[in-house]
Amino acid sequence: MNLTSKLILVAMAYGACAGIFASMAKSNGTTAIERGPIGEWWFVPETDLPGRASTPATPQTISSKSQSLVDVPTPPMRFLNQLPTQRRLDLWGDQPFPQQRFSVEMWAMYHVDQPVGVVAAVRGSSADQPIPWLLSFYDWEACFRIQLADQRVIKLQHRVKTWGGFKERWVHLVATVDRDQIQLYLNGERVASEKLENGTLDWPKNPSFEVASYMENEPYMQLENLVRQVAVWDTVLEPLTIEQRFTAFGQQVEQGIVFPDQFHFTAPPYLNLLSQTGVNLLWETDRNSTAVLRWGTTAALENTQTFSQSQRLHETSLVNLQPNTTYFYQVTCESDGPQTLDSGLLTFRTAVNSGEPFRFAILGDTESRPHINRQLAHLIWGERPHFVVNLGDLTDAGMEPHRYEWTQEYFLGMGALHSRIPVFPVPGNGEGDLFWYRHYHRLPDPEGYYRFQYGDIDFFMLDSNQRETDFSPNGKQYQWLEQQLTTSTAKWKVVCHHHATYTSEEDDYGDSWKEPTTFGDMNVRPLVPLCEQHGVDLMMFGHLHLYERSFPIRDGKVDLKQGTVHLLAGGGGGNLEDFGPAPAWFSAKTYRGHHYVMCEVKGDQLTFQMYDMDGRLRDQWQISKGP
Repeated sequence: MNLTSKLILVAMAYGACAGIFASMAKSNGTTAIERGPIGEWWFVPETDLPGRASTPATPQTISSKSQSLVDVPTPPMRFLNQLPTQRRLDLWGDQPFPQQRFSVEMWAMYHVDQPVGVVAAVRGSSADQPIPWLLSFYDWEACFRIQLADQRVIKLQHRVKTWGGFKERWVHLVATVDRDQIQLYLNGERVASEKLENGTLDWPKNPSFEVASYMENEPYMQLENLVRQVAVWDTVLEPLTIEQRFTAFGQQVEQGIVFPDQFHFTAPPYLNLLSQTGVNLLWETDRNSTAVLRWGTTAALENTQTFSQSQRLHETSLVNLQPNTTYFYQVTCESDGPQTLDSGLLTFRTAVNSGEPFRFAILGDTESRPHINRQLAHLIWGERPHFVVNLGDLTDAGMEPHRYEWTQEYFLGMGALHSRIPVFPVPGNGEGDLFWYRHYHRLPDPEGYYRFQYGDIDFFMLDSNQRETDFSPNGKQYQWLEQQLTTSTAKWKVVCHHHATYTSEEDDYGDSWKEPTTFGDMNVRPLVPLCEQHGVDLMMFGHLHLYERSFPIRDGKVDLKQGTVHLLAGGGGGNLEDFGPAPAWFSAKTYRGHHYVMCEVKGDQLTFQMYDMDGRLRDQWQISKGP
């Protein structure tokens, strides 16, 4: 597991905070912050692909690698009976620590259903030395703990209602220490305080500062996936300042900015809707910028397109390309600063000709866990597929109010892969309003549903968010699908949507532990006879965070010769679910765990392999045509 991550050091010396924080002022026009923190650190997850595919997905900044426990000068700090999974120790400079009057700040995003946490603390060089202060956020509980010279320990604790942070996920913590009082603030409001009664903190001889994560319940999760910023001040922040800091962080989230004061991609170059002769491409920066796109069949990049309009999002279609050909491309952006941003040299390959073999990857429900997305992206990249099908819920709730789920999660996890491997998505309920889904894709109108052909397969991509009205025989998408299937002459036909046709998941369609279930979404089921009538080979969907493969089904029973296989592949990153207690009549294979699927298309045979998070083969099967 690669735990390398980027660490952005900001404002290590005295001075005003730059960027969005510099504008914070009191209503009377005077500045709320006379000087900035004496130490501030921004943490950004590593997003690159491995090896020579690595490109500068974030600005070139100071880098800090995780240190193993045997290399560090201080022993690991046990917290809630856990050892840290990662530690950041090389943070503090030579300046002394403030001891009597200071503030500590933390900005974090919590978007998993398992208990994980982070601790920022000052401590000594050995385990028996005191820890004068510790600020933690674990499983939605904030805690500020101090140890006094008279051996007293004082804790301020506050439990946040689950999904109760800013935009449901974000938490801004500030702890202040004065000579006679300590206080704890959450999202701009004071939630706890206590008098010190002239107590002084118990300081070790050689204090050091560290930020450590405790994530044994979330394998592959990095410290940077939870905590984004930590700062230490040598002053007691006033309530107005704290409120303004929280407001400024919130504005950053609203704007989809990953970190302040660095020119960066909020959506890296993103390939979608690949064909034999073209591909759609877009990218987005954190501020308005112009851009130059260069591409060609070699790294010489003989073609150029200039984007002179200064704006955040740029999109284009590359056309008149050669089939089954590797292309190189590079995007450079320039802001008004001027600052420059370079995507590095990237690649893609156009679609194969009919009759030629190819392979593609399948995953769904990438929502909520960019660390899982990244691990799966690395495994998928290792397979070098021609494209990826995403079965919906690219984000957990990435509708108009939640832009950050695209820029702070989806693109951090999947962006590097899709800068090289194009994606064909369908919308899930996480993209129900299609606002950012349309913003970040160039798909055929109306974008929620469309058709594309690749090699010998016709893919029919549907928006099952509209299933209650559109999937009945008189519905818009039903009639569209019927027309498209009628005109299709492809050897293979695959229908993709988000919600389930057949599944033995335990409780989405009735509590299987108490009563019979419908084994799927009855508003999607009307499509099944239509697909069977037109010889659809495979119906793929997500929504349930599991893997399940059906036997071939026709007319409501197993038909090994003429049936349609129904494939649930929803293990891309969402909170795992489970199956019912009894085997279902249609179910050929089940697996509970994050995963992806590879499909190899070769003549009269489709071969599928499903792999788990560690790259282990968990299922293998085929669909064949002919005698």
